[in-house]
Amino acid sequence: MELDATAHWEEPSVATGETIIVGAGPAGLACAAALRAEGCHSVVLEAQDTLAASWRRHYERLRLHTAKAHSALPGRPMPADFPRYPSRLQVIEYLEDYARANDVQIEFGKRVASVRKAADWVVETADGDVFESSAVIIATGLSNAPIRPHWAGQETFEGNIIHSREYRNALALNARRILVVGFGNSAGEIALECAEAGLEVAMAVRGPVNVVPRELLGVPTATIAILQRHFPYRVVDAVNAPILHMRYRDLEGLGLRRSRQGPLASMMERDRTPLIDIGTIAKIREGRIKVFPAIEMSVGSRVHFANGESADFDAIVLAAGYRPALETLLPDFDERFQGAVKPRRGELHPAKDGLYFCGFNPATTGLLRQIGIEALQIASSIAKSKSASA
Repeated sequence: MELDATAHWEEPSVATGETIIVGAGPAGLACAAALRAEGCHSVVLEAQDTLAASWRRHYERLRLHTAKAHSALPGRPMPADFPRYPSRLQVIEYLEDYARANDVQIEFGKRVASVRKAADWVVETADGDVFESSAVIIATGLSNAPIRPHWAGQETFEGNIIHSREYRNALALNARRILVVGFGNSAGEIALECAEAGLEVAMAVRGPVNVVPRELLGVPTATIAILQRHFPYRVVDAVNAPILHMRYRDLEGLGLRRSRQGPLASMMERDRTPLIDIGTIAKIREGRIKVFPAIEMSVGSRVHFANGESADFDAIVLAAGYRPALETLLPDFDERFQGAVKPRRGELHPAKDGLYFCGFNPATTGLLRQIGIEALQIASSIAKSKSASA
């Protein structure tokens, strides 16, 4: 059962005592619940007609890569009958239940066009509504606008080219020879599913990679990362390197380049998430997934790669990730972030001006867990600010 997407306030503006949250995904819901626990009111503005819209768009076989024990939002564990790694539909079910249990007030169909500072924060929607508040939380997340790589001759490709956000399952591709562009978790899982479906699959991998298993000796790697979180990340990478090298010692022989930075350093310093391997590397070893370097150009159905090789494909899936696209919300984006695409790692309240950001820090310990931590910190900050001004 989903929340009522037709709910709407009679008045188009919000009293300044209420915090405005942009986005009804996990981060927005967690912030609303954490604020409620602090005795603070909030309203969530959601562009789509339902909560957890991005989870509904994801490919069908998607599962959490982190165990449910570490993936619950504040105040409500995931159901005991969920498997260790819940499915996409189970995550949606959990988020719907979470919103109901915390009486989260959501305004659906409210695409935010602008968040700007006046006497208070002014949030304007595409349909002309204006909301005002002393505090705003942007919770639209990292996966807002898809990145679509381009190469010479791309417009001549004779098959379908889709982004991973449009991918549903291998059968829906209606193709036999598939090229997946990228080597993140979406790329790895889509390539794996297509290989398991008996399709001819290749991956175009432009740069060096980090690969970590989902589990080590039956223990989720996210659980191990949580236990190691208090140590310097470079030390953690050095300790884990021999284990990962033993597990994936043949990466170079498979056509992949191992990153000189460890998984944690790459994430902390470059926001690069490692591939959490759930079977992709095994399929590469078996020859069921072929690895090519970056695409140079394409002519018709034939794609030419940087190493001089070429091959024919019927469909291409662009799994090169997303960008936050905060510039679409903030008129002062360039001034505020000085060339960056989002707040610096760990900054939830960068300018200390009542504008907060939740869900923009990828973590090896799990994004949902990180979102929960951030939501509690943000709610505490807003509650203290309101108490001080009362």
